[in-house]
Amino acid sequence: MSLDLKNIIGKIYNFQLPRKIVFGINSSETVGLEAKALGGNKILLVTDNNLRRLNITEGIERNLLKEGLSVNIFSEVEAEPSIEVAEKVTEAARRENYDLVVGVGGGNVLDMAKVASIAITNPGAIRKYVGVNLVEKPGVPKILIPTTAGTGSEVTHVAVITLLEEEAKSAIISPHMFGDVAIVDPKLTYSMPKRLTASTGLDALSHALEALMAVNANPITDALALQSIKIIFENLPKAYEEGSVESRVGMSLGALIAGMAFINSWVCLAHALAYSFCVTYGIQHGLSCALSLPYAFKFNMPVIRHKIKLIADAIDANLKDKAKSPEELGALIFEKLLNLLEDLNAPKRLRDIGVPKSDLERIANKLLTFKRLLDKNPRPISKEDARKLILEMW
Repeated sequence: MSLDLKNIIGKIYNFQLPRKIVFGINSSETVGLEAKALGGNKILLVTDNNLRRLNITEGIERNLLKEGLSVNIFSEVEAEPSIEVAEKVTEAARRENYDLVVGVGGGNVLDMAKVASIAITNPGAIRKYVGVNLVEKPGVPKILIPTTAGTGSEVTHVAVITLLEEEAKSAIISPHMFGDVAIVDPKLTYSMPKRLTASTGLDALSHALEALMAVNANPITDALALQSIKIIFENLPKAYEEGSVESRVGMSLGALIAGMAFINSWVCLAHALAYSFCVTYGIQHGLSCALSLPYAFKFNMPVIRHKIKLIADAIDANLKDKAKSPEELGALIFEKLLNLLEDLNAPKRLRDIGVPKSDLERIANKLLTFKRLLDKNPRPISKEDARKLILEMW
């Protein structure tokens, strides 16, 4: 990857991550020691009922108890958690004098663990903290342990919350939401079913590719994003079909690196597109981002020509031999993205998820309301652009 230093002279980049990241098979067995190092004594373990039924949290709890720590469990986190779920988590967190929160689960669980942490130290309804930099005080220390390979929530300062009345997603975004320790143990992902493997893996791919496209992209995030894309394209189909240990380790690493990239660059058009329809039609976050990603890439191609060869090399080193121009190479990348969706039995068009053509105008209008995400997109999108884009997706 060649770097034009002239393009970064005079610019300032910020790069933030949790204080500590622990990665590797069986690394979750260190949770008790990490909790003690953070001064934990009374622990709130946030998870979901499905993970408890599968006994995935049992080892975590055992390792905490082995260090003489007190543990209470909150397991009422649901998929795509609403503000009502966030309020339940808040109530549970404030009920006892917890001095540390451990989150074990997918991105929805980890996001609610972050909510629990800041709820203990910040009073009032949790809804008032939905937005950017509205959390006034640091939360209690938190350890975040993902059981999926996709969201990257263990290394982000975001907690996504579904607002059912508005049929929209929003988030609490604050540096205080960063975890103190992220423990990424690929072993915890071994039992993921195929559909969840696909949706979370595609979410990670969306994070990486959008991080490359976003206006805040920089040499650090680009390097991470390109490495993540390479890892995901090599391992996601294998993880989906075989679930081999090597592919699970690869996907855990790819998702982690994608999270590190996008949280310091941000996501843009693909996430905005996904948010414009996912709540209304009940589509999983990862699948809605995956459906949107090829079309967001195609729309942005004219303004990211200098990155197209890098992206192609990350996806398939042989692609560049099949194209004579960035436009031809971009078209091949678009096809590669659609083919990956097909290989993973993921929807490729809005009609595949039951969106009627009569709803397209409403979806296009809704897309334009996600200004925070669209402001990070490298290419402005007009009302007419939005209509054409949604129609193409249909």
